[in-house]
Amino acid sequence: FLGVVLLLIFYLESVRLRHVKLAVICLLSMITISIVPFQEPLTNAVYFVNVGQGDCTIIKNKNKTVMIDTGGYKNFDMAEETLIPFMNKKKITHIDALILTHDDFDHSGAKDSLIANFKVKNLLTKKEQFPYKVGDLYIENLNKYSFDTSNDNSLVLSLSFVNKRFLFMGDASSEVENKLMNDYNVDCDILKIGHHGSKYSTCEKFIKATSPEEAIISVGAQNYYGHPADTVLENLKKYNVKIRRTDIEGTICYFSLVA
Repeated sequence: FLGVVLLLIFYLESVRLRHVKLAVICLLSMITISIVPFQEPLTNAVYFVNVGQGDCTIIKNKNKTVMIDTGGYKNFDMAEETLIPFMNKKKITHIDALILTHDDFDHSGAKDSLIANFKVKNLLTKKEQFPYKVGDLYIENLNKYSFDTSNDNSLVLSLSFVNKRFLFMGDASSEVENKLMNDYNVDCDILKIGHHGSKYSTCEKFIKATSPEEAIISVGAQNYYGHPADTVLENLKKYNVKIRRTDIEGTICYFSLVA
């Protein structure tokens, strides 16, 4: 864009008028593409959005969009300040399904503002609403058990997409992990680490069973809780799992072009 502007100025100053028309056409075309949601049907992507000490994942399948958790921060509106600007930048015009893994504020705090300010078609919060299908996305919930705590009742979501299998652990603890290992094949390519890397989640046996290539830790920089725990990081390194953190990388993306 900047290159075209500089060429246009150069042509005008050098009186090369026959080139000005072409430069103007290129400039207007680029402006049009930047305004219209032209890219929406062309990409499949999974964005682990940097929401600080919280969770938010946006999954984009052509013109379909699913959001898992919203993040939440009490000092500002996460939807208005972070989520909606991010979606506008990515040419996302609506959310087909907003999934909340559980009610903790750092996972659901931006829900009301998001729904008030952005088009959200469906809200999914219950285990009975799964499996859920929209577009090419088929999302299963593996945590069908009943526990005493909100964290352990988190939805644990499985999705195969962009040639990878993702496992989203919410805030589930190792107690949930042990049940999942007994009842399911939990092998995955990308493991969204439970409870922001807390020492109460992501036990060594679970890392071995899931055998992920990469682990995503959604966490705030220098957070009060000391997440992620050293034991979790050490166990991931022991099994040669690549560690990716939103407090270090910012928003993390996996994508593929639509064939």
